[in-house]
Formats: sequence, structure tokens, C-alpha cells
Amino acid sequence: MNPLKLIARMLSPVHEPAGYQPVMPDDLTILPPGVEVVAVVKRHPEAERIATSIRDYPGDWSWRMKGCELEHTPTGFVMWVANEDYGLAEVSSGHRTKFKPEEQAIIWPAVDAWLAAHKVGFTGRLPKVKIWRYAGSWRCMSQQHPWAGAGDTPEAAYRSWARAVSVEARTDQRPGEILHVWSATR
Repeated sequence: MNPLKLIARMLSPVHEPAGYQPVMPDDLTILPPGVEVVAVVKRHPEAERIATSIRDYPGDWSWRMKGCELEHTPTGFVMWVANEDYGLAEVSSGHRTKFKPEEQAIIWPAVDAWLAAHKVGFTGRLPKVKIWRYAGSWRCMSQQHPWAGAGDTPEAAYRSWARAVSVEARTDQRPGEILHVWSATR
């Protein structure tokens, strides 16, 4: 607006109806006519950066501790995301510092979208195994399970291990067949 027109508008007389008496509280600030009031929302730039990173670069994020801690791989920033009841927290030196509720409201939608896109469900496939020969027999074991299978052939060792780990693999077991399995737990 032209500054001269603004000054003229501010100095022009205000025509009020007869008998009009405005009630003015003490803490009220009078603004000139035509000025729009805009609510200023407190910004949370860190939360916005985190949410933008999760949304725009989901490949940079991975599980540090599956189902609990999400890590930004390039920087090493770790965030606790186990459940919405506890809320989001920054993990640093083993301690968790919760984000403020306003910050969580900014970050949660991006985290939910990431979790939905990176959900690893049950595939039905057994994990990769290591098969080796030891003391005249074949052995089979994986990192995920504390069981070792044994057999005269690599196939027999794998079949023995798979039956120990999976109920589904036990369905093809013949009657009277002996299952050789050892536990690696102590």
C-alpha cells in the first residue's frame, strides 16, 4: 500500500453509530484498520529436518536395533521409535532424550510412513546357513538360531537343521526317522 494512503487512512475520522461505546480490555492492543492478524506458529527446524530427511531420503535410514532404534546412516543420528505411547526420543550415549510433543507431531507421520514402507514381515523362508564338514559328518548352522543339524551329506545336515528350526519343515518327516540336532546355547 502507498505510505501516503496509509497515513491518510489512519488520520481519517471514524464514523461510529450514535451511542456506540466500545469496551476495551486493558491488555488489548489497537491495530489500524485493514491490518491482518496472523498467528505465529513456533517453528521446530530440527524436527522438520528429521521429518524431511525420512520422507525424502528413506534409504539413508535403517534399523540400528530392529523395531526400536532408527539410525540415519550417513550421520549416525539415532532415534527411538519403538511405540507411539512412549514417543520419539533421540538416543545418545545410551540415554534417550524425548522430543517435545510439538516436535513429535512433526516427525511421527514421516516415521509411520517409513515403518510402513520398510516393514519386514514373515516370508516363510529360512535364513542362510553355513554348512561344513567336521569329524566325518556334515554340520549345518545359522547365526539367527542356536541349533546345529548333522548328517551324512550336506542335504541331510540341512534337512536336520531345518526340522529343528521350522515346524513347517517337520511335516515331511518320515515315521521312525531320527532327527539329529544339537543346541549351541550354553
